[in-house]
Amino acid sequence: MTPPTVKDVLAFHKIDRAVYEKFVAHGSEPSTARNAVSLFMWLEERIDIIYQIVQIINPTLIVTLIAEAESVLQCLRQGDGQSSYTEIPMITSLAKNRLDIRYFNYNKDETVRGLAHILDRIGRLLFDDHMYELLRAYESEEAAVRAGLSAVRPVVPPALAMLYAPGMGVSITSTEDARSMVITFSKGFPIGREEIWEHFTRRWGDCIEKVMMERAPPGGIPPMYGRVVFKTDAYINLLLDGERVVMYNFNGRCLWARKYVPTPIVSVN
Repeated sequence: MTPPTVKDVLAFHKIDRAVYEKFVAHGSEPSTARNAVSLFMWLEERIDIIYQIVQIINPTLIVTLIAEAESVLQCLRQGDGQSSYTEIPMITSLAKNRLDIRYFNYNKDETVRGLAHILDRIGRLLFDDHMYELLRAYESEEAAVRAGLSAVRPVVPPALAMLYAPGMGVSITSTEDARSMVITFSKGFPIGREEIWEHFTRRWGDCIEKVMMERAPPGGIPPMYGRVVFKTDAYINLLLDGERVVMYNFNGRCLWARKYVPTPIVSVN
């Protein structure tokens, strides 16, 4: 069996891409839309839901659906069963009453692993705007040939003609910096390395590569910040969901998390 090309894969996932673009067009941040679509793609393996979503044209219903998806993701993020929605009526309706918010609480580990898998593999193509621009341009030229408006048969762009390999593009974001999240604590309320590791792995499975803490300064002052390196940047996308800073509660102590941004090196002549 001939392996699919990037063009084949992008064409196969057109409906998923259409849902993503629908969410963005209705005010969702791209990162939030990516996570929501990944959630529905994961559900699609269990129930027929994506095709129903792409047919929704009522803006209010689309915004409601995005909010319900975000509520599910927030439940997974906090790991405490808390959600801004006690119910997710629209998702439940689309699923023909086969699931509700409790479904995601009971299947938290499986859901999280599935979302990370989608974001880390097919998601790297599916949410790539440039790739879909190339595909649409090529298909437009093909349509012109079929309609007799052009005699020049288009050549498939090299980026689309490549054989597809799961996780294409992962090398671009596989550096430690790209997989890192900076964490800071309230003064006088430090959180230990083991506790941080246990907190995230309990909620997100085997997701951490290492946790680094500030070297404790003299005088017994506890560290004020650290850095968590995840096994893939997909976890950071899910944890931060487009927010610049997210706060997590550790038994009454606060941990603030943000994506690590390396400080540029300025050369001095």
